[in-house]
Amino acid sequence: MLTKPDISKPVFQHPDFKMEAILTQIGMCPMCAQPIHEEDFTDTISRKEYSISGMCQKCQDEMFADPDED
Repeated sequence: MLTKPDISKPVFQHPDFKMEAILTQIGMCPMCAQPIHEEDFTDTISRKEYSISGMCQKCQDEMFADPDED
């Protein structure tokens, strides 16, 4: 079971991130606005990152990609 991000954290309360907070609250990725599906997460670390940032697996993969891998 996924732990939803805590949208009371300061980053989600910042006025510049209002839309991201709303998307996260309704179960969508704050980066790409796609629905979050628990089965998409590939490992425990990705699930943990979701609980912090609300990002889906695809956005996490892009955000944390190794710049040396092409």
